Amino acid sequence: KGEQQTLGVPGVTVSGAFATFKRNLSSRSLQKRFIEKYDLLEILAPNRTPETRDIEILEGFSKMIKIGGEGGSLLVSTESDDPEFAAKLVNDYVSFFDLETVRGLVSNARNTIAGQIIDIEYTIASKRQMTKLRREDQVLRYQEAFEIASTLGIKKRVDATNIIQNTQMNVDIATASTPLYYLGIEALTAEIDILQNRKSDDPFISGLRDLQEQLALLRSFKFSAKGMHSVNIDQAAYPPKNRIKPNRRLIVSLGTVVGLFLGIFLVFFVSFIQNQKEAHSA
Repeated sequence: KGEQQTLGVPGVTVSGAFATFKRNLSSRSLQKRFIEKYDLLEILAPNRTPETRDIEILEGFSKMIKIGGEGGSLLVSTESDDPEFAAKLVNDYVSFFDLETVRGLVSNARNTIAGQIIDIEYTIASKRQMTKLRREDQVLRYQEAFEIASTLGIKKRVDATNIIQNTQMNVDIATASTPLYYLGIEALTAEIDILQNRKSDDPFISGLRDLQEQLALLRSFKFSAKGMHSVNIDQAAYPPKNRIKPNRRLIVSLGTVVGLFLGIFLVFFVSFIQNQKEAHSA
């Protein structure tokens, strides 16, 4: 009998782990691995021939293992002429599928986390590449503005409102973007020098630190299947005290009833024969 238990695996819920265990109990591929691991072929098919197919052995084994229960519990049992073997088979079966379930869940979680790490790394690399390209574009714009400022002889930053006296023109300039070359040769030279010698664009990338925090968290997950269980064993299988088949009490009871009826029938039959003989003698 098994009950749900929480697993320390990211993304794996209690109900999800238990549901996976229940599905795995009937998995033919896992049943085949179980048979191979415990060398059960000789027991399940001692008289097999080269023509005997594995599917036939699996069909027989699947019928041996009985799975019942409702809700959050399961009952796994089997029948055998050897009660000790039957109990060991059930306990080994549950332990094997518990371990395989945990391994599968851990493997899936690792793959999911690995995929998330790759996605975040790709996003970070993409952001860095695009930021670098934008910085190089900005350098080109500043260099072009530097050429214009040099041609116009604008060394210092220019206040556009002081150049044009016409009020209407002032309004137009105020509402339009100020040309870069108004920054002047000195400012443009400093801007170009800083941008070209920038060692890292990371502080200027929006959302980068959040991505790096997520990446660090995902990389910090450390877990393995060791010591984890997808179910709690409420009661291990044990050899029964009384046989299930054949039911001796039922056989004795049926034998007594049948014997009684046969005895009564025999008495009436003998009496009938004697009466017939007496009738013929007369």
